[in-house]
Amino acid sequence: MNTLRAVVALFLLSASAHAAPLDDFQSRVRADLIKPFALDFGGVLGSASAHTGRTLGLPGFWAGVVGSVQTRPDKDDRILTNAGVKTFGLPMLEIGVGLPFKIDVIVHGVNAYGASIYGGGLRYGLYRTDLVDSFMPNLSVSAFGDKANHKHFNAVHLGLNAVATWNLPIVKPFFLAGYDSTKVTVGTALAPGVSGMSETARGSRFSAGVDAHPFPFLSVRGAYTLRHGIPGFDFGLGANF
Repeated sequence: MNTLRAVVALFLLSASAHAAPLDDFQSRVRADLIKPFALDFGGVLGSASAHTGRTLGLPGFWAGVVGSVQTRPDKDDRILTNAGVKTFGLPMLEIGVGLPFKIDVIVHGVNAYGASIYGGGLRYGLYRTDLVDSFMPNLSVSAFGDKANHKHFNAVHLGLNAVATWNLPIVKPFFLAGYDSTKVTVGTALAPGVSGMSETARGSRFSAGVDAHPFPFLSVRGAYTLRHGIPGFDFGLGANF
């Protein structure tokens, strides 16, 4: 639990360091900058929702912290680049429960960047094996929906994922392909006519990583991720029963 708190604190401190750029969102936003911002914001939201291909199974349970980091904003996202933002990330606290019929229900949320972010989704196991060293991967698909409320904008995010995980001892490699659709609606803006405008951005994600279990009931996940062509990484740390 102390480790989880330390990781959450680290990412929240990182987020708070870049809180000013989003607080100045209303002075930086223009009509042509909404979509690039939505692309970056939705990419880190989608990656924070991503998981391995192995469902929890009944009566499985997961509780921990997940998150994502992008090494730089998109070249057209001048809302962030003009604010001096370089590397940025998003952590979330998350709980998942395994249900019958190879279905997991997952909820998550956080307050970061001056925004309240919450959501959840379903994960369905296409194939699950408990055999160690099996050459057949665990396969799953998932869909997540998220809502972000900031004083100057709100966002609605849909994320879709397909994941394959090999059930090897201790370290389990996985590969993920994801898709994000993010709609950002401007609440307040200094530029005339921009308040109330909405734009939707769509982008892809591809990850390669490992899910390690160094101790019973402990899961540590890490992945290298390309979000709309921009490198970054994702993580997860928690208790898995």
